[in-house]
Amino acid sequence: MRLLKALALALLLVAVTGAVWYGITYYRHRFVRSNGDLAKLLPPGDLTVFFADLNAVRHAGLLRLLAGLKPAPEEQYAQFMQKTQFDFARDLDALAGAYDGDRLYLVGRGHFDWDKLQAYSVAHGGTCGSDFCQEPGSTAGKWANFVRVQPDVIALAVSSDRTAADVLRPPGRRLQGDDPGAPVWVKLSRALRRNPSELPLPLQIFAISVQSADEITLAVQPVKEGAFEIRLFGDFANPAAADTARAQLDIQTRNLRRALGDEGQKSDLGAVLLGGKFYTVGTRLEGSWPVDKELVAALE
Repeated sequence: MRLLKALALALLLVAVTGAVWYGITYYRHRFVRSNGDLAKLLPPGDLTVFFADLNAVRHAGLLRLLAGLKPAPEEQYAQFMQKTQFDFARDLDALAGAYDGDRLYLVGRGHFDWDKLQAYSVAHGGTCGSDFCQEPGSTAGKWANFVRVQPDVIALAVSSDRTAADVLRPPGRRLQGDDPGAPVWVKLSRALRRNPSELPLPLQIFAISVQSADEITLAVQPVKEGAFEIRLFGDFANPAAADTARAQLDIQTRNLRRALGDEGQKSDLGAVLLGGKFYTVGTRLEGSWPVDKELVAALE
């Protein structure tokens, strides 16, 4: 009897030791261990880079802002959800991306059924290997290509290159510039700031005001339940350039207030931009736009 107990204990210890060893090995060989690692997989260059910690967005009570956002037309996305059992607003924990007007790169961490994703791709004219798929995009000459980085991380590229997602494979690179440390942020490329035609008109004016910056980052920080603040951080070559940009932003805000008048209070984007405040510290420009609960409700 004692021998059986000793044997059972020994087997239990072996099993526990094996599980711990497997867990440590699995963790060490994961390339994406945190949200910060997602953006490091994005390619370098003059791209607009963005990041969203969707879990933090959910916890801040702002998930409803995503309810109307779909990565495809309503009917097409509904079919995608039905076939893959994947809904980005529910199953995606964090997302990093980069865009240059022609190429789109995305790296997401979440919960994926890889068999269903591959079956959906094949059913829509795609071809798949053990850890990748590629299929014709909805735009002529474009390809959608995704690769499995690890079980909970997917990398996707949409471009004229059918294997573009391969550049997102680990080990990755160092993120250009500082990590803003906010749950949602975007770094605007120089090209977008110099030619912001893809942005809404009020944002085009603001983007041009900071086109001389070395780097411009917009970050979203929750301030209380259901409300948040948009922060602006800009790095310039010298204090004079930073102060010139601040003065231009102040002028544009006043001009927008005069142009919109009372209508600005009814315009979602206008109401946000009218609240902008800006200042400089040396070569750095900072600004903020408060977004209260009432504006959040209007944006939903």
